[in-house]
Amino acid sequence: MKFPIKITLLLLWTVCAAQDCYDAPPRKPTEILTGTWAESVYREGTQATYKCRPGYRTLGSIILECMNGKWESVYPKRVCMRKPCGHPGDIQFGSFDLLEDTEFLFGSRVVYKCDEGYQLVSPVNFRVCEADGWSNDVPFCEVVKCSPVTAPENGKISTSSFDPEQEFTFGQVVQFECNPGFKLKGPREIHCSTGGDWNEKEPQCVEIFCEIPRIENGNILAVKPIYKENERLQYTCNAGFSHNERGDATCTKNGWTPVMSCREITCNPPYLVNGNIQPKKDKYRGSDEISYQCTKGFYPPLTGNKAKCTSEGWLPLPRCNLRPCDYPEIENGELYKPHWYSQEYYRRLFPESIGKVMYYHCNKNYVPAQGSTSSYWTQFSCTEEGWSPVPECFRECHLYSIENGHFWPKKGHYKEDEDITVQCNYGYSLPNNHNKITCTKQGWSTETKCKKIKTCTLRNYFDNGFFSESKTYYLINTAAKYQCKEGYATTDGKKEGFITCGQQGWLNQPKCIKICDIPQFENARYNGNKTFLNPNERLEYECLDGYEITRGQTIGVKVCDVDEWPRTLECYEKSCHLPILQRNLYPDPKQDKYKVGDVLTFRCLNGLKLVGPLSVQCYHFGWSPRIPTCEQEERRCAEVPKPVHGHVQTTNVSYSHGSSIEYDCDENFTMVGSKRVTCNQGNWTQLPKCIETYQLGKCAPKFFEDLQVNLYHNKLGNIVVNYSCNWNSEFKSTECTRGKWSPKPQCPKKESCAPPPQIPNAQEMSTIVNYEHGEKIVVFCKENYLLRGQEEIICKNGQWHSIPHCIEKQPCSKPPAIQYGAVKQVTSSEADDDNLESSTYKHNTILNYTCQEGFKMIGREEIICNMGKWSSPPQCIGIPCRKPPQIPNGAVLNELNTYEFGEGVTYKCHEGFNINGSAVITCIGGIWPNPPQCKDVRCTRPPQFNNADMIGISRRYYFPGDKVTYQCLPNFQSEGSAEVTCIGGSWKGDPRCRDNSCGYAPQIQNAEIISFTKSRYQPGDTVSYKCVRPLKMYGKPDVICINKTWSELPQCKEEVGKCGPPPPIDNGDILSFPLSEYAPESRVEYKCQKFYVLQGSQFVTCKNGFWTKEPTCLGMC
Repeated sequence: MKFPIKITLLLLWTVCAAQDCYDAPPRKPTEILTGTWAESVYREGTQATYKCRPGYRTLGSIILECMNGKWESVYPKRVCMRKPCGHPGDIQFGSFDLLEDTEFLFGSRVVYKCDEGYQLVSPVNFRVCEADGWSNDVPFCEVVKCSPVTAPENGKISTSSFDPEQEFTFGQVVQFECNPGFKLKGPREIHCSTGGDWNEKEPQCVEIFCEIPRIENGNILAVKPIYKENERLQYTCNAGFSHNERGDATCTKNGWTPVMSCREITCNPPYLVNGNIQPKKDKYRGSDEISYQCTKGFYPPLTGNKAKCTSEGWLPLPRCNLRPCDYPEIENGELYKPHWYSQEYYRRLFPESIGKVMYYHCNKNYVPAQGSTSSYWTQFSCTEEGWSPVPECFRECHLYSIENGHFWPKKGHYKEDEDITVQCNYGYSLPNNHNKITCTKQGWSTETKCKKIKTCTLRNYFDNGFFSESKTYYLINTAAKYQCKEGYATTDGKKEGFITCGQQGWLNQPKCIKICDIPQFENARYNGNKTFLNPNERLEYECLDGYEITRGQTIGVKVCDVDEWPRTLECYEKSCHLPILQRNLYPDPKQDKYKVGDVLTFRCLNGLKLVGPLSVQCYHFGWSPRIPTCEQEERRCAEVPKPVHGHVQTTNVSYSHGSSIEYDCDENFTMVGSKRVTCNQGNWTQLPKCIETYQLGKCAPKFFEDLQVNLYHNKLGNIVVNYSCNWNSEFKSTECTRGKWSPKPQCPKKESCAPPPQIPNAQEMSTIVNYEHGEKIVVFCKENYLLRGQEEIICKNGQWHSIPHCIEKQPCSKPPAIQYGAVKQVTSSEADDDNLESSTYKHNTILNYTCQEGFKMIGREEIICNMGKWSSPPQCIGIPCRKPPQIPNGAVLNELNTYEFGEGVTYKCHEGFNINGSAVITCIGGIWPNPPQCKDVRCTRPPQFNNADMIGISRRYYFPGDKVTYQCLPNFQSEGSAEVTCIGGSWKGDPRCRDNSCGYAPQIQNAEIISFTKSRYQPGDTVSYKCVRPLKMYGKPDVICINKTWSELPQCKEEVGKCGPPPPIDNGDILSFPLSEYAPESRVEYKCQKFYVLQGSQFVTCKNGFWTKEPTCLGMC
């Protein structure tokens, strides 16, 4: 039983270990299954063999074996890979692109394209790697050609060796130029493009002309509608606009040169020193006009105080000059003026500026201030103080003898205002009755001879007046002076008069009449205008406000010669008297009389409340408003107390505030104190006392009426009274002894003041002494403090009045800076350590200023610190400048004779010169800075360039912006711009003419030229070759001149010994496109595919019709 079991187990194991394949071997895209596979089951171990499909290859066999029921590869690394085709081949003047792949493998596709300027001539432009190699042939590229061109009418083609029928190849350039008087319409040059077309149309030569342009903000001054080359056209700009360069333009081939345009004229606000401009704007337009006013002492120019904005700036230039010299009015003389000036116009040229020199001469019998001169004209000049010397003409008088007398000094010639003393013979006198004659502007002051004397005799007295001179005799035409007594006047109201001696005696008589002089007025006014009043005339006057003649009277009347006539009529200041006040109402200040305007304030005593105004004021009509009162909230009083030895008749139980009752004493008793008591806010005022009459004796109680009193009997039985004055709460005591009060009771009229208060920041006033009414104390402040208020305080009615304040002296900050000046030194009224580096300066510090060189000071040179503020500082004003310096090849715009500080001038260079430096210089302190220079920016004759000629006629000078055009010589082509421009005195531009032609045709071994030969060939020219027999030409027979170089040359070689295509190698290929045949000694290079290594030489050479041994490509281990 054991044996069968073992056999069964062995069979089961055999069945489980062997697994057959139930499917045929799989089909693959790159491999072909060999043999027939029609069985349904294939035993394990069965092998299937594959071969590669066309275009694929592998090393060794590809075998699949049935293993464990599956077909597994016996050699997994063996696969069919795409077969390489080698290099597809390059093309001349072109390239190719490999599409999709990175190597030349089966199925790869390359597409060819030609270089720029070449075109494909083959029917297809691609090759595909097929199983047996590359499809199609390698395509060819030939140069692109353009059609011939023709020269334009009125022009020519400037390209050298031009043939009208020739074709042009890609890149060739044709240049055009026009005959004189014509210009190109279209491009100056065209070139053959990649598409075989010219990049632009051929140009035309049109006649050069310019149409009349439209100028914005301007007008053309045209005389015809069309202008030809080199003709000029003028134009103008509208008001407020100006041309940019010049007012004309020239017609050129490029149009109007320069470009005609009108720019708006604008001006910045002018710089004006010592003046103000109206209206003020940030920007002014052309033709805008301004007016300006100069500060005191400065004047506008002769052209007036208005200026207009122009293209040259402000004209005339606004300026205010220090011109202290007005037109000199020369009496009896003549001021020199140019004969072409009218007198009216010449006067308008004044005032003149400092430094101006002028001339004058005097009329006949007149000499200049410095006396006679040898020159007809006398010179004088304008200074800061005016004309110096002052142009004046003085009279020159002549006298050699005098009739009926003699004189001295004897000089013959006498100057104006010069006197001579004359002594006439007895009985003779000068016509003026004096003994001196003066040379005046009109000649001698009186006739120069002594005449017979006629006189009048003077009376010694007349009514109400007297003669004030002691002479007895008066000459004819002389006057005697008389005066009226006090209270009298002449008939014309004067205190003195004159009578005149005539040919027949006195011409009038003295007369004094009674008058009343208008008196002086104090605090009053008189509305009339008379200086005196006649008898019975009334004088009415009135008092000024706040004044009166007597109480309430403000108008007064006086009658001349009736009332007593005073020298002065006076009105007295009105006043107010202290009003009647309630008992508890206290006034401040308290005095008997008050002036109009004084204010009286009030307060209530004993805790009462003020009802009404706090203060009243004294007016000319009295106090206003009404006087206030002192009141208290009403409290009723209880039943009145009954006095001892006295009685009261009343039945009321209570009494209202203010109610009063009266007491009476019993018989034989006398009342001391007020018999009336009053209810005052719930309390009765002090009750009187009833004292036996015999005890009072002669001590009268009248003094104590209305006083606060307390009575009692001392040990001796005498009455003692304690009393208090109204204004003092302190009680005093007096005793009735033998009918007299001892001490005598009294209340002082005025109270003394306590020691004075200590005023803050004042010197100590410590004292314990009281001061009487009216006494004064002088107050002194501490150092660095100032007294504000009265220097004295005064004691009035127990109070100190007029108390001042001591305020600290405030320091000043740094002094104000002034333009063109600085602080010179520091002085002070106080000893301190101030210096220029201080940040603060003490009160009363004085600083002095100084001006920079070239500047003068206006105002006080010192400032003072006063309670924190500086006084006004001076100003430093620049000294004016004379004419600015001249510069070669330039000029000053709107030049003047003098210029104020800060005023500038503008230089402008002549045409062909540029300004070097700032065009504006400014007058600073009487000195001009160095002016700019005018640099010559003209260009001399244009430069010469190789292989080029200048178009037009050369000039000696060219101005900036001028251009010169060149043209290349035949066989040369322009590179870049053909123009040079004059810029800054030199020519800018570098025209170049490139030689694009080729030299002699190249020599090819074993070949000869079959075309016409030349020494030079233009671009596009061709040379044709043929080989010497029996050699064969390899390459193209024609070579082309392209951009100065020849295209690739052909070769002439023996036809024997040629090789066919190079042999293919596995896993490798050649790097160049394979040809159908190769010339002897030709070389081809090989390259292996990826993962393969080249073994042997990478080059093979064609020798005697056979290739040398090719290399192999081995797989890497």
